[in-house]
Order: sequence, then structure tokens, then C-alpha cells
Amino acid sequence: MSDWILHHYWPSPFAHKIRLALRLANIRWVSVEIPRVPPKPDLMPLTGGYRRTPVMQRGADVFCDTQNIARVLGESGCQKSLFADGDMDRILSYTAWLDAVVFDLAVRVVLTNALDSAPAEFIQDRGSLYFEPDWSAERLTAELPSVMRQLHAHCAQINATLANRTGVFSDQLSYADVGVAFLAWFLRGRWDLGAEFLAQFPQIVRIENTLHALDDQYVEMSASDALKEAAQCQPKWVGAWTPFCFETLSLGDAVRIKPKGQSADPWVSGRLLALTDTRVSIACAHPDVGDVAVHFPVAGYQLMAEG
Repeated sequence: MSDWILHHYWPSPFAHKIRLALRLANIRWVSVEIPRVPPKPDLMPLTGGYRRTPVMQRGADVFCDTQNIARVLGESGCQKSLFADGDMDRILSYTAWLDAVVFDLAVRVVLTNALDSAPAEFIQDRGSLYFEPDWSAERLTAELPSVMRQLHAHCAQINATLANRTGVFSDQLSYADVGVAFLAWFLRGRWDLGAEFLAQFPQIVRIENTLHALDDQYVEMSASDALKEAAQCQPKWVGAWTPFCFETLSLGDAVRIKPKGQSADPWVSGRLLALTDTRVSIACAHPDVGDVAVHFPVAGYQLMAEG
């Protein structure tokens, strides 16, 4: 079996977060570049239709969502390097807050400032993922000053927590610090005032610089070779069954899953393979890859019976 295969594109902020995690864990990985916007014909056979970036592949196992990818990296030998003091749940809770609250504000700042310069199809595609269904350029512009104040407040809070120790939670850098660094990278690279904004937060900049100074170890692979890799393997990361007390689903049920909220994400359909408090796995099949297991986090995703 090959190394971890990351399906991504280089400007993707969430893919960059996983690339920084791989640097911190000192992991050699394989790069497969995918389109920035749909269609993504060489990715869909692996994911059952899931379209977000990044996706991590290991053989015939496909992991969606950065929280889920970080967790499986920790479960696969990177616990010490990514989750300092073994505190995976606390660190993942912190990065979930960063993603859902702070990064959401950063996206609004960046996209609002890019309304007149970015390709219209890109703005429309990202707007359908990140904003409410009835979003408009006029509303984004009107709300921008408030959004920037909120972003400043959160960054000031993060900066203060880093003042007396190396990382967010300890003197060892962890995946929590990866979350801080990817946020800074996004603001610096996508907003013309990003560098000026970040200059107010020297501790955030310190974390950003430290993680970006680490070596990146990867080789490139074609999308067709990644599909062949999946076709030659069988899923191995099928987990346990630990449903909650009001569970209505059973192993083997036909189910569908997608990120929560109203967005343009398609439903992914398959047969339920496993369900725990942290991960749901479904079986999907496609002529190009055969049988694959596609793994999602439970938190942040809608899972229901098909039909």
C-alpha cells in the first residue's frame, strides 16, 4: 500500500491545513491535484460524490473532512506529534471552533473583498458552500465592518493565549497550532490587507512562521494512478458500531450523508459499514475503483436513511 494520498489543490486553505499537519508529523505523502471547482471526474469515483477539498486516501479507504483526516492520522501513529499530551478530543474541539467560527469570518472578509476581482463562477460556487442560501453581494458588503470586528476580537483572544507558551495548549506544537497557522496563511495570501491585519497579532505570526519553516515531504501521483491504487485494495479502516441511545439505523442500511446546513453539497449514498461517536463509514462502489469505504466525521454531518 502506498503512503497517504492527498487529493487537493495547492491554494485550498483546508488542504493547506492538512499539509501543515503532515509537516508537523514528519509524514511523507503523495500529492494528487484536483480541480478547484466541480466537476471533479477523477475524485467522485472515490468519494461517492463528495466534492469538498481535501480528501485523504489510503488504498481503498477514503477520508473526508479535515477533522476526520487529522483524527485518523493520530490513530495511525501520529498521536504524539499532532496531539500533544494525548489530548486529541480537546485539540479537535478547539480546531472545530476555529473552522466553524473564526475561519468562517475570515472567508467572509476574503470573499467580500474579492467580489469585484475573483471569477464570478468561483464566487458563486464558494458562496453556495459557505453562505446562507439567499446570500447577496450587497448583504455581504453591508455586513463587512461587523465581520471584521468579530474576526479581530477572536484573533486577539487567540494571540493572548499564545503569549506565555510555545503552542495553544502546551510548550509542544500540536494540531491546534496547525489550525492557527492555516488561518493566518489564508488571510495573508487572500486579502490585500491580510499582512497589515496579522501584524497586530505577533504570537499568531510566530506560530505561522514556525510551522511553515518545517520540511514538506511529498511526491506526485496522477489521478488515474490513485484510482488504480483503490481498485487494487480492499478497505481496512472499517470501525465499530457504537450508536447513540436513540439510534434508528442499523449496519447494512442504505444511507445518505452530507455536510450539515443548506449548501450546494450533494448527498453521498451508500451502505452503512460502521458508526461510532466520531466517525461514520459507508460502502460505495464505482467501475473505476471497485468497492471503497468512505469515512466521514459524525459531528457536522447529516446522516439519514436513504429514501
